[in-house]
Amino acid sequence: MKNDKKLSIGGKIFTSLFLILMIFSSLHAKTITFSFTSTTLKEDLKIYLQWQKYLNDNSKFKINIKFARTYAEVISNINDAKSDIAYVCSSTYTLLSDKKSARLLAIPIIKGDDQYYSDIIALKNTKYKSLLDFKDKIFAFTDPDSTSGSIAPTYKILKNGYEISNFFQRLIYTYDHGESIKAVIDGFVDGASIDSLVFTQYIKKHPEDTKKLRVVEKLGPYTISPIVARSNLSQKEFLTMQKLFLNMDKTKIGKEILKRLSIDKFEKPKNQTYDKIYVMLKLLKESK
Repeated sequence: MKNDKKLSIGGKIFTSLFLILMIFSSLHAKTITFSFTSTTLKEDLKIYLQWQKYLNDNSKFKINIKFARTYAEVISNINDAKSDIAYVCSSTYTLLSDKKSARLLAIPIIKGDDQYYSDIIALKNTKYKSLLDFKDKIFAFTDPDSTSGSIAPTYKILKNGYEISNFFQRLIYTYDHGESIKAVIDGFVDGASIDSLVFTQYIKKHPEDTKKLRVVEKLGPYTISPIVARSNLSQKEFLTMQKLFLNMDKTKIGKEILKRLSIDKFEKPKNQTYDKIYVMLKLLKESK
C-alpha cells in the first residue's frame, strides 16, 4: 500500500514536472511570423486562423500571423525581419528577390498549375471586350504593387500608348480583391482587375454572383503568387517550415485547409520564372 502511494505521488510529481517543462518550452519556443496582405478575402479569415493552428500543432514553433495593409508593408516587414515568411504577390516576390531580401519557400499548385491571371471583370450586361474599352470609365485596382490588381493592367495600357494618369475617368484603389468585386456589383465602378484565383474562390463562395459578373479579358498568365522566407532566416528554420507546407496535402486537416483555400498542394520551387513580372515592373518604372 505504501509502495502504491509512493508510485502515485511519484507519478503526480512526474506529471507536474512534465507540464512545467511543456509550459516552459512553449514560452521559449521560437516565434515564426507568417504575413499575409489584406487583399485576401476578409471572409477567409477563419481559414487563415485554422492554418495558423495547423502550423502550430505540427511544429515546435510558435506561429504568429500578421496581416499587412499593403504589399509595401509586407516588403518592409520582410526587410526589417518583422516577418519570417509571407504569402506574397508575384510582383512582391520579384521586388524582394531583386534586393536579395527573400527566397522562394513553397509554390502553391492550383488546378494542377502554377500560373494565374489578371481578370478584368464587369457586369454581365455590359459590352466591354477588353481592358482598353474602359478608357474614360471608372475603374478599380487593388494594391499599387499587385500584379493582377494593378501592374498587369497598367502595363497593357502603357504598351498601347496611353498614360495611366489620364486613361481612366477615375481610378480607385480598394486594397481588397473582394471589395473590388463588390464595387463592380454595386455599380460603384465600371470594371476592376482581379486575381483570377481570388475571383474563382469568390464565385465559389457566392455562386449567385455568376449571373451578375463576367470576365471581359484575361491578362497573363503569370507565375503564381508564392510563399517566401526572408533571406536571413536560418536554413534549419527554412527547411522545417518548408516541410510543413509540403506535407499539408498528406494530412486530413491540412487537406481540408487546402481545399478551403482552393489549393491542391504546395511544391518545392523548381524552374519557376518571374521574368514577365520583371519586364512589366521595368516599363512601369521607366514611365514614371
